[in-house]
Amino acid sequence: MSRRPKWSVVALASAGAGVAITSAIRLGGRHLRARTDAELDDPLSPPTDVVHHHLATHDGGSLHVVDSQQAGESSARPVVLMHGVTLQWWVWSAAIRLLRSEYRVLAWDMRGHGESKAGTDGATLEATAHDLELVIRELDLHDAVLVGHSMGGMTIGRFAAERHDLLHERVAGVVFVATSAAPLSQAAVLGGLVTLAGAAARIARRTTTRPRWAYPWHEGDLSAVMLSAAFGKSPTARMIDDVRRMEVDMASQEMAEAAASIATHDVRDDLHRIDIPTVVLVGTHDKLTPPVHAREIADLIEGAELEMLPGIGHQIMQEDPAAIVRAVDRVAAREPIGFADGRLS
Repeated sequence: MSRRPKWSVVALASAGAGVAITSAIRLGGRHLRARTDAELDDPLSPPTDVVHHHLATHDGGSLHVVDSQQAGESSARPVVLMHGVTLQWWVWSAAIRLLRSEYRVLAWDMRGHGESKAGTDGATLEATAHDLELVIRELDLHDAVLVGHSMGGMTIGRFAAERHDLLHERVAGVVFVATSAAPLSQAAVLGGLVTLAGAAARIARRTTTRPRWAYPWHEGDLSAVMLSAAFGKSPTARMIDDVRRMEVDMASQEMAEAAASIATHDVRDDLHRIDIPTVVLVGTHDKLTPPVHAREIADLIEGAELEMLPGIGHQIMQEDPAAIVRAVDRVAAREPIGFADGRLS
């Protein structure tokens, strides 16, 4: 008896499933690309009235640092903002606008991202920890609040482990944002933005005759659906497209170096050395660094506060920039844990 009819049924079923998936992507993508929220979207434009610093790194690279403090202005307490992998300084635009009335806000492109160039040490967490020291020393920052998102938070953890003396001398508090102290599982890394970029590049190469190696995230429904995994319940089209534009700019070599470093990151034995005010932020809908990672950081640091943000995903600075401000205000207002009567206990 011929088996061809059965294979025909399987083929038809597979084709039908493919059509259904394609239709779902189109519907979901169109919905996401039409979503707006003026209150959240308007502050996302990068501020233009900022100072741009370019600092040379020890390994031949360069760092692009944006500074809200204009020449001649009195110095306010500095807040240093560090973004996650594949992003750029201007992902913090809404938070910068909210913070700059009370603080001197600095945001930098991590090495290998945006206008910052990786030197011979590559785009690793060890190298970004050295870069943080460079920013603090070169711009003469004192009493600073460090805010690190995802890879930026991992950089703070590595910096605290390796340069605890400088942490004590120059830093008043830290805010960990949607990050981890431990190696992410292979599944988590494969579900992250780095792999999404690679997947989109492969899909784009298969579906267009134009060369896409330098522009894998073309604007469209597929990109919107895939990138929405980085967000919580209600990302806007502007948020998603801003992330898409940042990822487009990152070279594949630096992306691979950063991903490899993240996959082996582990500072759990060192975080107890952080004895300054600490706040840990995480969204309840964070799929890339789920809340269990935030709870672990908070448990490892004495006196750390944990704030869970309902409905928010990995991109807290875009989805809920006011939460960043609350966290900075809290650590700025607290005395270091090891202080008593103004002296180290």
